[in-house]
Amino acid sequence: AHNWQRQVQQQQHLWQLSLSSQQQQQQQQQHFRQQSCRGFSWRATRSIDNPTLPPEIAELIAQSSVNNAVRPPVAPLLPRPMQFESRRAGAIAVKAGMMQDWDEFGARVPLTVLWIDECTVVRYKHQQRDGVTSLVLGASAKRPKQLHPRQLGEFVAAGVTPKRKLWECKVSEDALLPVGTVIGASHFKAGQYLDVTGVTKGKGFAGVMKRWGFAGQNATHGNTKHHRAPGSIGGRTDPGKVWKGKKMPGHLGCERVTFKNIWVYRVDPARNLLFVRGQVPGPQGSFVYIRDAFRWQWAGRQAAQLPFPTYIGDALPESEVARSDRQDPYRVYREDVGYFETDWKG
Repeated sequence: AHNWQRQVQQQQHLWQLSLSSQQQQQQQQQHFRQQSCRGFSWRATRSIDNPTLPPEIAELIAQSSVNNAVRPPVAPLLPRPMQFESRRAGAIAVKAGMMQDWDEFGARVPLTVLWIDECTVVRYKHQQRDGVTSLVLGASAKRPKQLHPRQLGEFVAAGVTPKRKLWECKVSEDALLPVGTVIGASHFKAGQYLDVTGVTKGKGFAGVMKRWGFAGQNATHGNTKHHRAPGSIGGRTDPGKVWKGKKMPGHLGCERVTFKNIWVYRVDPARNLLFVRGQVPGPQGSFVYIRDAFRWQWAGRQAAQLPFPTYIGDALPESEVARSDRQDPYRVYREDVGYFETDWKG
């Protein structure tokens, strides 16, 4: 009988402990929700186990300054002077391929053709309401049935056609554009510099010689089947490990990279084409993100007379080709060596 009573007492004690622990967990969860809702939207406080919003949390959210903040309207789309701190909007382009042309010196210029396909402002954000000043751009049309209804609702509310690619581009407050504004090739000028961001081509699994440019090991002198091997990858007992970031074989490509200070050779507003010098990341047909070069000097920005905040006008400007930003490649050869004499050329 005593053993039975002890067992009952132990079970009652364990049951009381479990109840107290559950009550403590509920109090901690409620306290965490009350603390985490300050300064955040009400969606961050909802959970699967508690889909409804408690009244005390709703009151705290109602008093939050973030939710009461109103997004200021965008200024009318009018030409205005660009300031030193101004940061224009970029654009989403499609890499169409490569070609070549010859400049005024007769030197060949390798060019990459970028096509701006219906780049439109879908949404804008403001520092006062969203904590960041930026534009959400969309490019390339997409059929409505290919989108989820929730995704389609964003485009319907903005009054723009569904887009295949979206990109949030940070801008200054004076460079905000109204929703529905179309950004074309006329947004850029021939002779300016761009920063182009894209995803590089995927090369699959590659060794150290292809991935990192290692020289490899000896071809002979006792080397057997280790001509392209990386060699030693670590030390001895100290440090006793392989350091993070060690260059080793692995997946090559499929990385988001930015090519900086790419020179614009030609702008064709009628066909929304940009011809830039050199290569840009990504395969043919991929999307790239272009914007004014971050390290472009202010004197160059002023001299280029970029349209700010964007090109405004019904008639498109004519196609323009920039003069080379480099010296004549044959001039040094003629003057220093003197092979092509002036009297010989006639």
